[in-house]
Order: sequence, then structure tokens, then C-alpha cells
Amino acid sequence: MEPRHLDIFLLRCLTALVSEAHVTRAALRMGMTQPAMSATLARLRGLFNDPLLVRTEKGMVPTERALALAESIRQGIALIDHALVRQDEFDAAHADMRFDVAATESVGFVLIPALIARLRAVAPGIRLRTHVPELTRSSHELEEGYADLLISFMRPVPEGLHVSLLLRQKLAVIAARRHPEVRGAIDLAQYIRWPHVYYARGRDGSATLETTVDEALAAAGRTRRIGAWQPSILSSAAVVAASDMLATVPEYLARHFEATSGVQVLAPPVPMPDVDIAMYWHDRMHKEPAHRWLRGALRDVAARLRVDG
Repeated sequence: MEPRHLDIFLLRCLTALVSEAHVTRAALRMGMTQPAMSATLARLRGLFNDPLLVRTEKGMVPTERALALAESIRQGIALIDHALVRQDEFDAAHADMRFDVAATESVGFVLIPALIARLRAVAPGIRLRTHVPELTRSSHELEEGYADLLISFMRPVPEGLHVSLLLRQKLAVIAARRHPEVRGAIDLAQYIRWPHVYYARGRDGSATLETTVDEALAAAGRTRRIGAWQPSILSSAAVVAASDMLATVPEYLARHFEATSGVQVLAPPVPMPDVDIAMYWHDRMHKEPAHRWLRGALRDVAARLRVDG
């Protein structure tokens, strides 16, 4: 294999194939068709004289050679991207560009509308594309450039990323206003007795927030009963309002649901840690002027929410 047969795009395709271990998903990430990515994989196999991805009972799996290549290539691409970044001042008012932001659903509900309003007011040429990340892969999304910024509640904090705290929220319990037993306050016996709506993305997924609740209960020697699983934390309020179930959500969302969804907001019956919403980014974007401006805009938006809240 001679390096002159490779280009940056082909190398990015290789890292996408290794990260996704799936030709169709890799094609989506690279903005290609599935047949085009299949052809690219065939070309890469020939260039490196290695199958790169092999089929198993559990799906496609990268070879050891592919994993080693991908790691080195990611580091090299990060250096190239950093070298090409303009280091001059950023003129947000006249910028014409897009940021890709990964934000969990509840965080997006709290911060993204305010951020977009800010962009429309001071930087109308900047567009924002937001997607809900797979938190187990969020570091890779930032590392590989599929997200410029991650906004989330994460425990533990991923290693190797820059982090900045934006908001600290308390957790609150919501119940239907006409709940058969709960009225204005809730004790631990009631919290355990009534079933809960559980936020879980995917068939086997769970949210960091729900894990936090379970850990707080475990510290008190108790467990809760799950009555329904919902893929959206926003839909949890509708389930709570229409049933006798409970849910534990960030206080900002709870207050919104109280005003719009027919629920009451209650203090948790056991101590629970605050929900720290932070933004995370990769070192390759740390000094990039446009990215620094975006981080500053987010800090301003979060500060205003803290004052208004």
C-alpha cells in the first residue's frame, strides 16, 4: 500500500467504518449512499490488504489491524484539522456557518431554544443542527468531528475532554394534580408504593438521571417499582398527568410541566444530587475562534436562565 493512493476523505471513511462497525451507518455519517460506502470499504480492503470489518453472529466487527489504523488516523486528522483552523478573530454577526451540537433531550429543551434565539438576534447566519447523542459514544463523536459540542448531564465526566459547567438543577418529583393519594408533598412510603415512569432510550437503554435516582434510593435501602418506560422524558409528563404514576425529572422541566401538563411538583423524599448540565468539547476545537464564541454564547444563555429561574 502506498500513501499516495489515500486521501483525507478516504481516511475519514475508514474511521467511520471502524467506529460504526456497520456500512449503512458509516455511510449516513459521511453523507454517502450505502453502495458508495461498500465500494469504499472494498477499496480500503485492497489498499491495506486486510478485511478491516469481518462478519460475526453479532454483526460486523473491526479487525485488530483496522482498530490500530483508525486510532492513528484519528490523531493525524485531528492535527490536520487543527492546522487548517483559522486563528484570527471571529465575526459572529457576519458569519455564515453551521454548528453540530449533541444534546440530550431534556438539556435541549432547556438550553437550545434560548441559544437559537440568541443566534437569531446577534448571529443570524449561524445555523444550529442538534441531535440526541448515544452517550456511550459521545466522546467519539467529538473526537471524530461529528459533533462540535456536547451538552449533557453525564456521570462520570468522560476523560480527555474539556468541560464547563452551565447549569445546576435540583431533581423534582411530578404527580398528577388529581393523584389518588399524593397531595402537595410526598413521603418515602408513597414514593415507593406508586409506580414510576422511567426514561429509557432504546430497548435496553437507561438515562444517567434514572441511574442517579436509583442510586439515591439504594443509599436509603429502598427500590422503586417501574410502571412504564418512555423513550422521551418529555412524554413522561403526559403519562404522569393521565395516571397515578410518578416521575423524577430536573426541576426546570418539572416547573414547565406544572404550568402546561396538569401535574404537581414535589420535593423528593430522599436526598438526591443536583443535575449538573455541562458542555464538553474536544481539544481540537479548544482554540478555534468560532467555537470559543459559541461556548461564550452558551455560557451567557445559561447565566440568563439561572437569573430568570
